[in-house]
Amino acid sequence: MVLGLRMDRKIKRQPSGDSYDRDVPDSIRARVRLPNAGSCGNHHYVVAQGDLSLRQAKHLGFDTTGSGCEAIGDVGDAHGVTVRHVSNNARVRTLIFCHAHPDDEALLTAGTMAKAVAAGHRVVLVMATDGAAGLASSTIDDLAATRERELATSAEILGLHRVVNLGYTDSGLDGAAEHGFATAPTEEVAEQIAQVIFDEKAEIVVGYDPSGGYGHPDHLHIHRVTRAAAQATGTQLFEATLPREPIARALHAAARLRLTPPDFDPHEFDSAWTPRADITHRVNVRKHIHAKRASQAAHASQASADDGVRTLQVLAKLPSSLARLVLGTEFYVEVNNSTTEAARPSAL
Repeated sequence: MVLGLRMDRKIKRQPSGDSYDRDVPDSIRARVRLPNAGSCGNHHYVVAQGDLSLRQAKHLGFDTTGSGCEAIGDVGDAHGVTVRHVSNNARVRTLIFCHAHPDDEALLTAGTMAKAVAAGHRVVLVMATDGAAGLASSTIDDLAATRERELATSAEILGLHRVVNLGYTDSGLDGAAEHGFATAPTEEVAEQIAQVIFDEKAEIVVGYDPSGGYGHPDHLHIHRVTRAAAQATGTQLFEATLPREPIARALHAAARLRLTPPDFDPHEFDSAWTPRADITHRVNVRKHIHAKRASQAAHASQASADDGVRTLQVLAKLPSSLARLVLGTEFYVEVNNSTTEAARPSAL
């Protein structure tokens, strides 16, 4: 247990089954335990302003409109964001990030999470799998236990207030793992995320883009289940992503220069991530680059493998100036939710 960080673990679940249900939102809404007004139990969390009960939890507000908020800049400029400090009377919100594997949070959203925490907001991480199928050195005896410890360290570095481990089996790159997360029914997983949303009284939830980034089966399922949970609860949804075009160009160039494995096909990434024009929010996280890099370094098992080069291994070797360029902006797409779209401004 890390001081000031609540770690929740799901102990048991039903066997896997059909992974998609067209009627997910209504069925989820019917089974989620709604908290009583003004009370969500007696759990306590250590936050920047002191030890508050859950019913007093602070909320996150990186609004594009309104005073005293973190303003998001023009998406035409990679780092062009205007930042205003959150004032004492600014409305803040709880933000829930949903991720597939330990280290995904460090790669995609660590800067935004650290930025929100530093501004005094409440940040909760939902981790779907144990990461046991991750590529790592064969000298690691229990990869799942190792990655759980690494996740706790990463969460402490970022200052997260709560981590919810759903405990599903990592499906692997080919999705072949028995009872892997990618085969878990959408309704089953979305119901658990919806319960966290209600328990936390959260107004914002973050998932993955429809491509699942580079198409990992577990990433695709995070996209499905988070969208279902957001729709069922009427929660504002953002999807973490990267701009497609520069990544595709870089991979094609690397393949032409024979810097990639012989069996690597760069065309597989032509539909990965999100077209630049569709990205709605870019968050400047350069002030929190040290926390982001420390979060990545916490996942040491994923920077080592018996063969091949790992992404975290490459990122760890970047000089500071280049790291600020490569890692200094995080990207999101706001997903319209008809349940609450008319009642609120855009917020991240």
